[in-house]
Amino acid sequence: MSTLSVLLTNDDGIDAPGLERLRDRLDADHDVTVVAPAGQQSGTGQTRTAGPVEYHDHARGYAVEGTPADCVAVGLAAIGLEPDVVVSGCNDGPNLGAHVLGRSGTVGAAMEAGFLDVPAVALSMYDWDLTDPDWEPTTETFDLAAEVAADLVPAFAAGDVLPSADYLSVNAPASDQATAPVRRVTRPSEEYELEATVTGAGIDVEDRFWAEFLERDVPDPEGTDRRVCVDNEVSVTPLTAPHGVPEDVTPGGVL
Repeated sequence: MSTLSVLLTNDDGIDAPGLERLRDRLDADHDVTVVAPAGQQSGTGQTRTAGPVEYHDHARGYAVEGTPADCVAVGLAAIGLEPDVVVSGCNDGPNLGAHVLGRSGTVGAAMEAGFLDVPAVALSMYDWDLTDPDWEPTTETFDLAAEVAADLVPAFAAGDVLPSADYLSVNAPASDQATAPVRRVTRPSEEYELEATVTGAGIDVEDRFWAEFLERDVPDPEGTDRRVCVDNEVSVTPLTAPHGVPEDVTPGGVL
């Protein structure tokens, strides 16, 4: 296995245990440079807000006052890195469903890399303890996800798996909740059920997508990312960066 140059970022912030575990695992075989948000940036998608950049001794990388997409741009254009692959994660929590792709900061970093012609893998960890208010992940919680990345990232960067994809969105179970799970190619679930209520304090929004996921009772068909994760397997969703138009539409026509 050849050594890769890896740009590692995330959306949970540069001090997050998921990033630490993924950095240590990938750094055992590859040349890893961390360029990550200085703080929490979940749900920022591809938002651009970049501010100061400082070297962060503990993380052995650069802390950016900005979003994950900013971090990819900073790494490639400002710092001048030339990575073979961008890895984003490991996120504390799943990133599933078509409606999440544009919102997730974890996926947003991979999408940014895809637009810049650098292969990327967005890695997320899901667990069944999210409803426990006292539960906090440790670096060990991400062991299994880190092993999935160690196997999948070099193969994807080399074009040995899913070569037509620009980036991958990968969801793996927490380390204590599965052993050597099956890795399946998936497509994003298109299920989406939203309820919004105007209250005196503002707007109360409920997305049944996540309640169904935690209840492990979903309507998704076989082959979708949420269905695979409910079955405690690893979901690998290949995606393309240019947001395409339907095949039956010919650009250039007059409406």
